[in-house]
Amino acid sequence: MDDRLKTAVEHLDTYGYCLLEDRIPAQVAGELAARCLELHADPQHRSLIHGDEYYQTLFGMANLDDRVWQCAGHPDTVAIARHFLGPHCRVVEACSKPTWPGAPAQALHADSAGSFQQVPDVPWMINTIWMLTDFTVENGATGVVPMSHRSRCKAPPADLDPSLIRPITGRAGSVMLWHGGTFHIARANTSGQIRVGLNIAYYPRWFNNWVEGGHQPIWPETYERMPPQMQQLCTGKQGRSRTELYEIKR
Repeated sequence: MDDRLKTAVEHLDTYGYCLLEDRIPAQVAGELAARCLELHADPQHRSLIHGDEYYQTLFGMANLDDRVWQCAGHPDTVAIARHFLGPHCRVVEACSKPTWPGAPAQALHADSAGSFQQVPDVPWMINTIWMLTDFTVENGATGVVPMSHRSRCKAPPADLDPSLIRPITGRAGSVMLWHGGTFHIARANTSGQIRVGLNIAYYPRWFNNWVEGGHQPIWPETYERMPPQMQQLCTGKQGRSRTELYEIKR
């Protein structure tokens, strides 16, 4: 690992997040953002979309556009994920997240912590958001509470001071990584621009991700097309639908 990545690892370990700037060309990011919006508008994908007219999540993006693999398998993000989660960590989900003008702030939260009886003192997830458009203060750039990953809380306290939330801005093509326990939020979009992010989650092998609603398996035909390094990151069972492979919470 080179010095720039060591610096990023140290920042994530200390503050709960880090920012890697300009990791894919801005043009590629913009083209992928446009494709994400096309997919969100396509009725055939409605069952994979959670959210409303302002803020949406489209699950299963690794099956819908092969360019997503360029982000999921990026050597810098993979190196950081493996540093924290071990050499056999996996990509569990890739989803697009557009935020339209007028979107209110979403709820401050930690990731995948609600079902723990006791929150681990080791990372259980390294999450990422690729900035497919510029992330600005005005268009609702993701906000984080620095060092909150050390609290070992399942959720932020109700009386948390909002002034502690720091917006993480960046140019299209950049990526933010964070510890699953870091309190974070999709902030309000007060601009006239659609902000588009690509969310890719890395988990250790021991994490049972059936508890996450919406996560989709990799289709067998998708897995067959993947290069070996991407297949190594997608080692779970393949299937066409969530109901084939995941326990359904009653």
